[in-house]
Amino acid sequence: MPLRGARKTAKTTRKTTAKARATRPQPPRGNAHVKPAAVKPAAKTGKRNAARGESAGVIVGVGLSTLDMLCVAPRLDERLTELSMFSMQGGGSTGTAMATLATLGARARYFGRLADDAFGNFIMAGLRELGVDASRVDIEKDKVSPVSFIQIDELTRRRRVMFTRGSVTPPSQRDIPAGLLDGATVVCIDGYQPALQAAIAEKARTKGITVILNAGHLSGGMGELIGLSDIVIGSERFASEFAPSDDIESSLREMTRIGPRVAVITMADDGAVGLDGDKLVRQEAIDIFVADTTGAGDVFCGAFAYAVAKAWPLERALPFANAAAGLKCRSLGAQSGLPTLAEVAEAVAYR
Repeated sequence: MPLRGARKTAKTTRKTTAKARATRPQPPRGNAHVKPAAVKPAAKTGKRNAARGESAGVIVGVGLSTLDMLCVAPRLDERLTELSMFSMQGGGSTGTAMATLATLGARARYFGRLADDAFGNFIMAGLRELGVDASRVDIEKDKVSPVSFIQIDELTRRRRVMFTRGSVTPPSQRDIPAGLLDGATVVCIDGYQPALQAAIAEKARTKGITVILNAGHLSGGMGELIGLSDIVIGSERFASEFAPSDDIESSLREMTRIGPRVAVITMADDGAVGLDGDKLVRQEAIDIFVADTTGAGDVFCGAFAYAVAKAWPLERALPFANAAAGLKCRSLGAQSGLPTLAEVAEAVAYR
């Protein structure tokens, strides 16, 4: 997904602030991130968020979780290219949002369907080690789990993403596990399973649970999901497809017109803008060394859900989510460099 919440400098090679110098790409925490040799399973990092600051209730995520294979190379257009870096880690819009929440200290619960293959086992291990409750994930035998292949140009940092949903059977309403919403205060959905997510959103609303839609792009069934959501977080691509306008406030108002009380548009190098009623909040991107933008928008969604569970107003939630997304960009991949609560708080205060 496109970068949300981090600003690049020329060629992303030099920064002038002490903060930026302190956040150059670090070895990943919680997922494999290696030279092009053997890939190891995720490291145990679920306990690293010592200052947990737990949010009230459980935050439930329903949607896509993938295995991401990322490679960095100096010349991606060559027939034969030796990689300068390779990483295999958890990804996917909802999987990454839940991993973010767990790292921040929230009680995160994930539901989806994976296969009993090596890819699915890797995804599950990563979620569990980060502290996500994955006990309700449905495992299907003799299938292939969702996988993404992400190529990154070493010089320009431009990405090419190839994705497959695998061969797992899409879960339906009858597959919703008992007790999925028990104790929940927030539900995050992503539009990848619209019929299932619409049913869950309807159940959540009857229970007074806030529904957040992470809308990376416009797809079938998205209109109904927007209408069932309390908060929609859309990328620039989504906003241009759903409510095209030269005036971003007009796009936000169009999004809230059909249901949500809060709408947010993430705008890459330009930060993010949110609307809550008549309150418009703009937030600049943080100044950070950018190694990779993969998953930044999903981290934004997870951090925003954390703020919602804490009942923070938009003017506090937006800078918090923006900073979390920016800090993620220090490392290769969606989940290898997820920021802790202390790191996000420091980044917000540093501004």
